[in-house]
Amino acid sequence: MILLIITILVIGSILIATEKYTNINKAAVAIFVGTLGWILYVCFGADFVMGHHAVDYATFLDGAESSSAEVKQFIAYNVFLKYVGKASEIVLFLLATMVIVEILQNNGCFDFISQLLRTRSSQRMLWTLSVVTFLISANLDNLTTTVMMLTIMHDVVIRQRQRVLLGCAIVISANCGGALTVIGDPSGIVLWNMGAVTATNFSASMALPCLIAWLVPIFWIGRQLPTRIAVWPRLSPSRSQRCSLWASADCGSSPPSTALRSSVRSSEHSVCSACSG
Repeated sequence: MILLIITILVIGSILIATEKYTNINKAAVAIFVGTLGWILYVCFGADFVMGHHAVDYATFLDGAESSSAEVKQFIAYNVFLKYVGKASEIVLFLLATMVIVEILQNNGCFDFISQLLRTRSSQRMLWTLSVVTFLISANLDNLTTTVMMLTIMHDVVIRQRQRVLLGCAIVISANCGGALTVIGDPSGIVLWNMGAVTATNFSASMALPCLIAWLVPIFWIGRQLPTRIAVWPRLSPSRSQRCSLWASADCGSSPPSTALRSSVRSSEHSVCSACSG
């Protein structure tokens, strides 16, 4: 049974790694492999329970006769819920942070980041991206921060090579910032829930390694970037401006299409004036 589960995990890992070539959704593969593994463990895990959980199983029986149903019930309550419950805590935390960030982003709370990135200086853009990503990741989680910052950067930078280098800086900054706090990375959350670390001691011990692992690669990436960055001109209103335009239309003002066209024309005029100047 153990060999079969390991084989399934290996095949699943290969399918996940080769999603680009097989066109098989890696999320579906991960869910299927995990579910199948637990089904096999619950149905045929009697030998494993007797070998690794003999004392706990004897306590669970409390003098009752052992049976296949008792083994499955023990696995369900004492093994499955224990480990899946811990994983569910992390998944629910990540889902909650993603929902919060998405709501904030839809309401324009992160438009200021796009404004900060409206520069042609590669060093200013690099360090602005890195510092903002590092700080946000330390207070949210690295996965959510990475997705959000990559989306913002992609809407600003034009050239593919520059996107790749800045994307590397975002991923490094998000991971280092997330590793600095217990809530910034799933592994830190696990240690914190187990009571193995405290938030203050964890951050104090990780501060120097995180700063070194963050600053050295960012400095090296900065040397690979050109002096000037090609950025998109801002020809359309921001997400928050679009929401306010629709809200004003609901209150009886000019139609949203007219308001949007006026906003776009004013943006185009400002861009052309800047270029001619």
